[in-house]
Amino acid sequence: MAHLRRSLALIAPIIVLALGSPSRAIGAEPDHIRGQITAVQRAAIEIRTATGATQLVRLTDATTMIGLSPGSFMDVEFGTYVGAVSEKMDDRYSPILRDSLSWLHKGLELRVVDEKLRGIALGHMKWDLTAASVMTHGWVDDLEIRVISIKYGPTEEEETDVEITRDIRVLKMTLGDRRLLKAGAHVFIGANKAADGNHVALFVMVGTDGVVPGL
Repeated sequence: MAHLRRSLALIAPIIVLALGSPSRAIGAEPDHIRGQITAVQRAAIEIRTATGATQLVRLTDATTMIGLSPGSFMDVEFGTYVGAVSEKMDDRYSPILRDSLSWLHKGLELRVVDEKLRGIALGHMKWDLTAASVMTHGWVDDLEIRVISIKYGPTEEEETDVEITRDIRVLKMTLGDRRLLKAGAHVFIGANKAADGNHVALFVMVGTDGVVPGL
């Protein structure tokens, strides 16, 4: 088992497709824009945010399109690449046994990542859902009932144990294209602000089959 874990750590590709890198400063992370598409142009989309404001987001050839559809915890097994939004539970240790105790995180959302996106945003970083929320991307290194260990580096410290209770939403994350962009679709966008004040999208996550990206 230890040999297999070391092998996965060596072969897991680090494909950071503009979703942010854990090595970047928090201030350098792209702005997050959540809302619903109201209009699609050739090189931009118009978004209505939760506040009711309308915002234009420009697209480039480098903008990564990602689809989010309903998923299942049954698809999670050893080696599966996943992304999880979670919060640390200060009063509970993980049931996964290793040389040292690890805090358990409460999952808020789990994304099962398609193999074409394996390595995307590898790492552990602060997130903007709540004051204590974090985002972790990596491969499943261990599984104990509904607690998964998400590993993102070769050392024992580079993993996060997350409890995915039955009420937590599980989504499937797949590589898409601009055909996902339609008026009425709900999106989660990572974008940088250009010199003219407009945002340029690095990635656009589009909810399909009734999914509303929010985390």
